[in-house]
Amino acid sequence: MKKTAIALLAGLGLLISNAANAHLVAFGWKDQGNGTVVFYGQHWHGNQSSAYSDNGGVRIGVWDSNLSAAAQPTNTWQLFQWTGFINDMGGTAAANDLLVSNGTLDGWVAEPANFGNNAGDNDWFYTIPFVIGNGTWGLFTGTNCCVDTMSVPGEFTLTGISSVPDGTGPGSAPPSTASAPGTFALLGFGLAGLLARRKLTK
Repeated sequence: MKKTAIALLAGLGLLISNAANAHLVAFGWKDQGNGTVVFYGQHWHGNQSSAYSDNGGVRIGVWDSNLSAAAQPTNTWQLFQWTGFINDMGGTAAANDLLVSNGTLDGWVAEPANFGNNAGDNDWFYTIPFVIGNGTWGLFTGTNCCVDTMSVPGEFTLTGISSVPDGTGPGSAPPSTASAPGTFALLGFGLAGLLARRKLTK
């Protein structure tokens, strides 16, 4: 009976340990060069076979400096779902820095409450491409267990994005690449063509 109780307690401890280790530890991002960015979430839940998460993805919005982290209106922030996974990439701060220097990522930032600088915390989820520019943003996955849990939202600064104007987003569709001067130039070419055609028909 005593052995059974000890085994049950050990099993319970293992479950609690696994639940405690199911957290997001860092964010990363990669500019696609076409006005969109793919976002990454590093976690310490071990290798995954799908982009499974009880939180679903990352919510991104404008941080309200008048509110505490816990009071941020994350329900109004746009949700970008995790759609894929990468196992065994990066992990420590030095390894994540290498991902930036070799061009795999354009930047990354630690989640200060969960990042442990451990080589084994080297598995990631990622989103479909969406629009976001350099700047300071509120990021939050959610408090649900498991895999990408965060206790509270955080304020993080994104850098290294070049194909999206600073401060743009977040949004699902890339902004139009046609500028006003380009539009007026096309209009000018069209009017010139019409005038030339009228002269030829006279």
